[in-house]
Amino acid sequence: MILLTGFEPFGGLAKNPSAEVAQALAGDGVEAAVLPVDYERVGPALEALLARDWEAVVLMGVAVGRSNLSLERVAINFRDRARPDNAGRVPARPEIVPGGPPAYFTTLPVDALHASLAQAGVPVEISLSAGAYLCNAAFYLARHALDAKGTPCGFVHLPPTPDLACGAPPVALETQVKGVRMICDALR
Repeated sequence: MILLTGFEPFGGLAKNPSAEVAQALAGDGVEAAVLPVDYERVGPALEALLARDWEAVVLMGVAVGRSNLSLERVAINFRDRARPDNAGRVPARPEIVPGGPPAYFTTLPVDALHASLAQAGVPVEISLSAGAYLCNAAFYLARHALDAKGTPCGFVHLPPTPDLACGAPPVALETQVKGVRMICDALR
């Protein structure tokens, strides 16, 4: 079973394509979960999910301003304290895990995934970093929790869908679902 997570809406967005894609792919070997955009609640939510054994864990979030599915390479042990979460809070400290490694690399085969998605006509890119907001925090926490288990784990930033009108060239939800389905299929 593959764990596929998205996030709830944030930053004034009416919805979050990552939650929609996760829910669209639930079933047939994929379990979907929607994470809170909340620094205090995201860790416990992930901890409960990651207590189970998974074939792979694929976390997702929306990246306003991008027009491709972005396969992230690195999660950093840092949170930007300038941007509040949905509860209006900013983290008390910049480290996600005090004393934890500075960064974790994805354990998904991003080069191979990139090649297969591009060949299938899915707009895709490889991105160096998941940023410093809650997407990065979730990616870092998941990799930290799964490091000893060796469970493949990575993060995919999704572009906005046409109905969100965020300024970047949007990508249809159906195309995003196709791309993430291909990722999940490749991890089985």
